[in-house]
Amino acid sequence: MADANSKRLPVRVVVVDDHEMILQSVVRLLTADSKIDVVGTALTGADGIEVASQLKPDVVVIDYHLPDMDAPEAIKLLHAQLPDVKIVTISGNDRPGSFYDSARAGSLAWVRKTRAIQELRVAIMSVASGETYINDEMAIQPNLDDLVVHYQPVVALKDGRIAGFEALVRWQHPERGLLFPDAFLPNAVDSGFVQEIDQWVLGQAARQLRTWRDTFPKLQGLFVSVNMSQGSVANPQLRDSIQREINDANIDPHDVIVEVKESVLVESPEEIMGLLSHLNEVGIRLALEDFGASFSTISYIHRAPFDCVKIARSFTRELPTSTGTLWLIEGIKKVTDTMKSMCVATGIENIDQFQTLQEAGVEFGQGFLFSAAVKPAVCDTLLGQPSLAPSMMLLLETNAVNRDDRK
Repeated sequence: MADANSKRLPVRVVVVDDHEMILQSVVRLLTADSKIDVVGTALTGADGIEVASQLKPDVVVIDYHLPDMDAPEAIKLLHAQLPDVKIVTISGNDRPGSFYDSARAGSLAWVRKTRAIQELRVAIMSVASGETYINDEMAIQPNLDDLVVHYQPVVALKDGRIAGFEALVRWQHPERGLLFPDAFLPNAVDSGFVQEIDQWVLGQAARQLRTWRDTFPKLQGLFVSVNMSQGSVANPQLRDSIQREINDANIDPHDVIVEVKESVLVESPEEIMGLLSHLNEVGIRLALEDFGASFSTISYIHRAPFDCVKIARSFTRELPTSTGTLWLIEGIKKVTDTMKSMCVATGIENIDQFQTLQEAGVEFGQGFLFSAAVKPAVCDTLLGQPSLAPSMMLLLETNAVNRDDRK
């Protein structure tokens, strides 16, 4: 029987480097690996972005210094056009800031050009499989004191009001700046430190919700959701630790939503389902995150007491042009209606997506159209607004102008 790995298609790679000889050398050495297919090259950042946008590779290998832009700027532009592409940065110098800046921009690997090509191959294969490649310079973990929590609003699509917030951890690195989870959580998962991070984020989010309740006493039903890793969900002590944080913050358990990915349910599903049910029994709500992203089955929703189903951003991205995707979303909505669960669409970035989801009857949503994940102080300002929906804000502004005209 053939090895399953032998059936995998080669990883499609675009290489961007402004030195022609180095570029050709890298391409020649990479193509010697049957698992890698170099589909395109470029000598500038702008050309690299254009080539990648046309060819849609799995991985872009990009030189840190380019004649028209440095890698961080190019990485941001690449991700704006190809959100799912993985980035490997290569650098000809030893300046530590180069990989710090690249990681902050969204690169998942950093390799010096002076090193053996094998390290670049390993980095490409690692990021292509969804991992962050950690070399000696990057194999570090945060102290809890260096972590911060930002919050992304979850809005009611009917009127644009804020219904709650998702708590998202960031690392305020002393040299690398503000880092997103992809830059440090994979290593924390491998070491088991992620459980301490989960617990810390939960405590911060619970106390922040208490602060919002005190600051905005007229707000009703405001919730906070927190992501939990597989290690945390599988820990029998999870319920007690969550209850302790909730009690310390003096908030209602119903106002806390624990989010889990579908992948968490694959290993030891009966045990995991039992632990999730224990959380639900004490009033903590549960959300199935990224539904539809991988091995979705409706049975997951029925087998565990999920109070919320979050539709994967990959579905939202295909709206409004994909009729098939819209049918799937409408089907998910019918299932959540039957279960009396919340239905939340993630990754809403434009008005067309917003309006299509509204028409499909999806109740809640989050995404850059409303707000990125922001600091608590910015959330205070957002909570003072009657609506975050662009169409609602325009209507409110128009009404205000009309009232002024009548004065």
